[in-house]
Amino acid sequence: MKIKTILSITMLLLSSLSAIKAECIEANSKEVYMMLQQPRKWVIIDVRTFDEYHQGHIKGALNIDIRQPDALQKISKLDRNSNYIVHCRTNHRSKVAVDYMVQNGFKIVYQMTDGMNGWILNNFPNEK
Repeated sequence: MKIKTILSITMLLLSSLSAIKAECIEANSKEVYMMLQQPRKWVIIDVRTFDEYHQGHIKGALNIDIRQPDALQKISKLDRNSNYIVHCRTNHRSKVAVDYMVQNGFKIVYQMTDGMNGWILNNFPNEK
């Protein structure tokens, strides 16, 4: 009897865990800047074009141009358990990437809502 109860509870817990879904968390450039000052490890994904990226980008950002046909395939190869911050120039292209990531099991995904425009307006450091 105890074994059946334990198995039932275990199955219930497992089914409730599978129902937990990741979601996009929005943050503006000021919030992102503060997040990057913390010891937590972040993967920054810049989904702008190659040329936009090389005009200036956040230090350490990975460039995956969302308009390229292989962009989603590149994103799929990333570790779904890492902590991500995704941005573009404003927030339109990053929304495509973030939606894809959430739908495909990435756990922690932030979208920088004011994009690189906000980052630059706040005079935060960028590399060329």
